[in-house]
Amino acid sequence: MNYLEHLESHCGEFTNQFETDDLLEQAVQFLQFNDSPTTDSYTISTLGLHWHTLQNEDGIQTHQELLLSFKQKRSYEDVLELLWQLTTHALETHHAFKFGEYFELPPNVFKRLNFSAIYVATPFYFDESFHVYEGDEQTVVPVWFIPIFPSEEAFIEANGVERFNEVLYKTDDALLDLKRKPLV
Repeated sequence: MNYLEHLESHCGEFTNQFETDDLLEQAVQFLQFNDSPTTDSYTISTLGLHWHTLQNEDGIQTHQELLLSFKQKRSYEDVLELLWQLTTHALETHHAFKFGEYFELPPNVFKRLNFSAIYVATPFYFDESFHVYEGDEQTVVPVWFIPIFPSEEAFIEANGVERFNEVLYKTDDALLDLKRKPLV
């Protein structure tokens, strides 16, 4: 099973693909999945980033693919723009994304929403067998991005990543709703 087959076994067949010239030069594209991880949601994932070696803070090399899931169909452009910026960042810096870290949102993404940052998480709304792909040539870790509010950033700073993850893991599918209220 290759990574695309792994992705489709957990997200269903991809329904659309998005390509940008600069990422195609790097053999990276975006795939859209409908009804994944729930029947009324969408997931957009990179495909091809795993062929580029990224490095963790401790110097260990890793291979990642990036994804974001959401319910609001009209948010495609923002999701694609955000994933493009995150993918470009990874390709330019060769730095892997670390679970539990968060980054300030670019000013041109989710302008009408009150999110302030994007949080890096395991794709815990998906089956646990999706969290790591063990291929013949490499191991690939899917990285799930969750938009968060300023109050959630403050909660992380005050209480730590583990406590915030506990709050996240108690949600059903609330994190897919880009119109959600802050969890804390």
